[in-house]
Amino acid sequence: MTVLVHGETPQLSARLVTAGARYLQGETFNILHTGDLPPETLNLYGGAGASTVYRISQELSAAGPAMIATTIAMTARETNSTAILLSSTKYGREIGPRVAEILQGSYSTECTQLEKTDSGIVVRRLVLGGAYQAKLLMAREPYVIGLQAIADVAGGAGQAPRVVELSAKVEAPRIELVEVQRPEASHVDLERADFIVGVGRGFKKKEDLALAEELAKVLGAEIGCSRPISGDLKWMSEDRHIGLSGKRVRPRTYLALGISGQVQHLVGIRDAKLIISVNIDPNAPIMSESDYAVVGDLYKIVPLLTEKLRERLGRR
Repeated sequence: MTVLVHGETPQLSARLVTAGARYLQGETFNILHTGDLPPETLNLYGGAGASTVYRISQELSAAGPAMIATTIAMTARETNSTAILLSSTKYGREIGPRVAEILQGSYSTECTQLEKTDSGIVVRRLVLGGAYQAKLLMAREPYVIGLQAIADVAGGAGQAPRVVELSAKVEAPRIELVEVQRPEASHVDLERADFIVGVGRGFKKKEDLALAEELAKVLGAEIGCSRPISGDLKWMSEDRHIGLSGKRVRPRTYLALGISGQVQHLVGIRDAKLIISVNIDPNAPIMSESDYAVVGDLYKIVPLLTEKLRERLGRR
C-alpha cells in the first residue's frame, strides 16, 4: 500500500506519517509538500519515515482548498496511492471530502485508530460530540482519512527521502477564491504543551483573564480556553480554543479555571495525564472528570495560588 500524506504544516505532515505508520506498518508513506523545502524540513520528513516528498509551488496551494484538493487527487492518481492521510483539523475537513469526491473513494474524519484488513481499512472515529467512538469499514479505494495526529515524530535522522518536483497543470476549479481573512493567531502550539491553564466562562470580563495569565507565567504554562471565550466573546484567539472543534491536547497537567466541562471541551482534554479544576459549582461536569477538584470562587483561589507558588518556586 502506498499512502500519500498532506498536512497544513511540515510538522503536522511529519506527525501524520508517524501516526499512520503505527497503524499501517510496513507501508510506504509519501508526503505532498508545498513551497520551499529547506534541509531541516527534509530531515524532519526523513525522521518521520517518509520515502518520497512531492513538492508543489506555494502559489498552487495558495489558490484555495478546491485547488489543493485537486492537486492532492492528481498526485494520488500518479503515485497509485491507496490511501490519503489528512489532518483532522478545519483545513483537513475542508479538503478531505473534495479529494474523496474527485477520486470516488471512501472518506472518514476524526479518526483515532486505523486497522488494515482484507476488506479495507477499519477506522475508529469520534461521534455524537466526542462522547462515543464508532467503528467503520472503509471498503472503497482510495481511502481518504482525516487522522488525529498528536503523536511525537519518531526520533532519529532516518533515511533522507527522495524529492520529486511537481509542475502540476491542474484545471482551475469552478469556485474562485476571492479573499482569505485569517483570524488573529497567537502562534501557540497547545498540542505540544506540557502544562496548560484553561479558562472558561467563570471569568466575568476579559480583563480578569490577567489572573490566569499571571498564574500561567509562574507555572511556565500555556493558556487555553473553552469555546465561549474564543468563539462567542472573542476574548482570546481561535488557536487557543480546546475542544471538539478546536485543539486536542495531551499535557501532563491541565488546570481548568471556571470551565463547566461540557462534552465538547472534555473531548479536547481527554488525553491529559492530570486534570485539576477550580469551579464554584460542585455539580459542574468537569468536576467528576478531574483528578483533583476545588469547589470555590476562582477570584479568591487563583490570586492566593499564584502567590503561594511564587513563594514555593521562587519566581517573580
